[in-house]
Amino acid sequence: MKKISTFVLSICILIFLSSCKKESSTTKLDDSMSKIRDIVGESGRFITLDEKNMNNVPVLSIDEFKLAYKEFNSPKKFTAIAELKQNDNTSNASVKKTSSITTYDEYEDDGPRPAGYYHASFPFYVSYYTSINNNIMPHGFYTMHLDFNTDQFGRVIGNPTLSFTGVGFFSWTYVNSSQINFNSSNTTSTFTITGSNMFGIQLGGLTLGWSNRSNYFFSVNMDSNYEQDAVRVEQK
Repeated sequence: MKKISTFVLSICILIFLSSCKKESSTTKLDDSMSKIRDIVGESGRFITLDEKNMNNVPVLSIDEFKLAYKEFNSPKKFTAIAELKQNDNTSNASVKKTSSITTYDEYEDDGPRPAGYYHASFPFYVSYYTSINNNIMPHGFYTMHLDFNTDQFGRVIGNPTLSFTGVGFFSWTYVNSSQINFNSSNTTSTFTITGSNMFGIQLGGLTLGWSNRSNYFFSVNMDSNYEQDAVRVEQK
């Protein structure tokens, strides 16, 4: 009888310890999520970082994330030249020159630039203050790439694509694009591309993933006299 009582007592102790451990882990997770929510509010969502994501997303401390998040979400505006590429998806015959950039005097008139496949790139830097001597750390160094096709009227057609190259503190994946609006009076197309940014954040022994969407508003002017600032992008 004594042996049975000891066995039952041991089982109860194990169950109690397991319950305490589970409660402690849950509390730790809740505390970590609460600290992130203090920074981002109710925006975004938490995700589980699998092995693939862990390899693709740099992991930040909570202090790094706080500063980087603020800088990343600040309004930004960029302009770029639209480069005419040879591998035109619609008609190679529409490409007048094989070089990447077509200059003003290569057009026959002052109408829209040739129909074809275009590429624009933007330097996309994100920096924040570190705790070491209050130095600025360029922790996000990217190039944003926009690829699109145009028709004979200078209108952007099809599905423009957006991508990032470089190194930094987040990963970006395409979500969707808006309808393309075209103003024929100034040969300008406007549209929005939405993507998902994913961050890795380490708090103590936990590593959490947090994801939020970002919108990039594009304006593409294909007038032959408007080449230098042909493509504008704004992040609000």
